[in-house]
Amino acid sequence: METNEKPRPKRVVIKPGDVFCTEFDNRFKCYFQFIVRDKEALNGYVIRVFKTHYPIDYVPVIADIVRDEVAFITHTFIRFGLWDNVWYKVGKSQDIGMDALDNVVFGLAQNSRFTAPNKLEFVNPLENWWVWKVNQRHIEIGRLPEKYHDIIEPGDVFPYTDIRERMEYGYNKLVAPEYKIIKRHPHPEADSYIEYMHEGATYYYHFKGEYVEREVVTTGNEAVRLTPDKPVSGRYHLYTRQFGDLDQYRIAFISAEEFNQVWDSSKSTTDAN
Repeated sequence: METNEKPRPKRVVIKPGDVFCTEFDNRFKCYFQFIVRDKEALNGYVIRVFKTHYPIDYVPVIADIVRDEVAFITHTFIRFGLWDNVWYKVGKSQDIGMDALDNVVFGLAQNSRFTAPNKLEFVNPLENWWVWKVNQRHIEIGRLPEKYHDIIEPGDVFPYTDIRERMEYGYNKLVAPEYKIIKRHPHPEADSYIEYMHEGATYYYHFKGEYVEREVVTTGNEAVRLTPDKPVSGRYHLYTRQFGDLDQYRIAFISAEEFNQVWDSSKSTTDAN
């Protein structure tokens, strides 16, 4: 009997210090390193993901890779990515950056808590944060103090799809309460396309890195196109704040094709105005 299933690679021993590579088509590749397992997060693997996007033909030099700036530190299950041929092991280094963990705080905003042994209460998740450092107990702290805002990392154990997404764009496209506090920061070269609804209007944004490059506003039969060269049209102004300042509960990520369809179809309406 024939099968279309990909054969799983041979079992790979995973140890702290191991360095892994994941490729993005024929465009570039990224590296990460396994640091330690976190018993306080489903025993997930804590990894540090390096910032540089290397050419697809780059031959890895492990000493150079681990000296690179760290883009982010997070949890995942490495073996699932190996099983599905999403990443592969390229080497090992004794330099595992353990010191960096002293400055990393993981957090989860929970929408429920036990107010008595058998009584579950639903609450505002932004008033119910739990934080911890690797292999230290979770601490319930209620509203997240501002001192954590710039260092907090989402504490989920992310699937490899989310790890690769953040490598590629600089952020995850998840909708989660944590992102009301944890600002998303795209890579400077990343193109992001967003649909956003507010006060009866629909806003379509094309971000290049942190800022809008093109915007369409639609209300009924009206459509307005805005750019940095033409930032004002009637009562509408180009969105000039950073990507992460958008209300994360009102946005929907769309494709480049969907945005361009709206952009192109709005041309005649804009020109008529």
